[in-house]
Amino acid sequence: MESIGEKLTSARESLGYTVEQIARDTNIAKSYLNALENEDFSVFPGETYLYGFLRNYSEYLGLDPEDMVNLYKNMQLQEQPAPMEELLVKRSSFPGVAVLIIFLVLAGLGAAGYFWVYPTFIAGGSERPRQVEEEAPEVKQPEKEIAVKNVYEFADEVVERRFRAGDAISVKLKDDSYRMVIASAGDTLGLILPSGELEVPAGEETMVDLNGDTAADIRMLVRTIDSANSSAVIHIDRFVQATVQLANRTDSAAPVAETAPADTGITAVSSGEAGSPSRVREPAVIREASRPEPFNINVVFRGYCLMRYSSDSSVREERYFHKGETFRLDVNSTVTLWVSNAGSFSGKVNGVDINIGDQGEVSAGTIRWIYNSEKAVYELTLTPVY
Repeated sequence: MESIGEKLTSARESLGYTVEQIARDTNIAKSYLNALENEDFSVFPGETYLYGFLRNYSEYLGLDPEDMVNLYKNMQLQEQPAPMEELLVKRSSFPGVAVLIIFLVLAGLGAAGYFWVYPTFIAGGSERPRQVEEEAPEVKQPEKEIAVKNVYEFADEVVERRFRAGDAISVKLKDDSYRMVIASAGDTLGLILPSGELEVPAGEETMVDLNGDTAADIRMLVRTIDSANSSAVIHIDRFVQATVQLANRTDSAAPVAETAPADTGITAVSSGEAGSPSRVREPAVIREASRPEPFNINVVFRGYCLMRYSSDSSVREERYFHKGETFRLDVNSTVTLWVSNAGSFSGKVNGVDINIGDQGEVSAGTIRWIYNSEKAVYELTLTPVY
């Protein structure tokens, strides 16, 4: 039978994943992943943390989390043999002594009960012992108190994974951390927030205010709820903050427009004024043409990635992609892309490679035709969005 470390290592290698990649996707420290594969359980601060990391790692690799936890428990039992002295039945050479002791103890208890109860009975109960009259004071428990099993530190911009009842999600806002506890996963997802309780149905998107300042701090989408296992797949992201900032941006921050030929219907933008001076990436020209024309985008995903896109003024759509998945989008004139992990996005526009960002970056960009007045041509340009 394979050990825990062998199962984890074998599953990871068969999928072609590296420990570094899994650490990024699951937010589990690389040292803990290596400790699980090497079966060095001494590095974990407690078994609660070990169980949580083992479940998350197993689920990521497609292994049954409960089977892996049971395998760990069985291994611990095998490594701690029970003392033989306690398993052996010791026969007393003097059985009569034990019988005599039991008899004397019962007789003593009977006599004590007689002298304690009988006078009270004769007095009509008026002299009841004080201990009987006084009752222990009732300790009022909080209305909602959940035993936290695992704490997930939400440090990235986007995460999507399965959480279980009893899991807590810690979100840092500026210098303070706020905790959401998953209380239940039944018909709806029950959450306990610093400000109170919240019920979220499956498939519903919710803006969550964690610090009580009436402004949304994170966006939460409950994709599915498995009531039988008290778990749910939850998508959480901070993009709500960036969205609000972009929506409130003044016109002075917008690109500078020039005059384009009237028959095109395209707003011309000078390629030299594509963004603010603090821009990290410059606009990239993909191709040139005498007139704007439709184009297509083909993407291959190298790892887990959330992508949002809106093309030709359509409603924004969102999908979560896994490693090896592909995506094609046909565009008439303009498309805006947002990806949670730019390094996993490998895209081509009409066969030309495009780079939207680096590994681990949350990046966004708009691809559209821009009229370059100096060259008198249209340029299909990828412009970063900040």
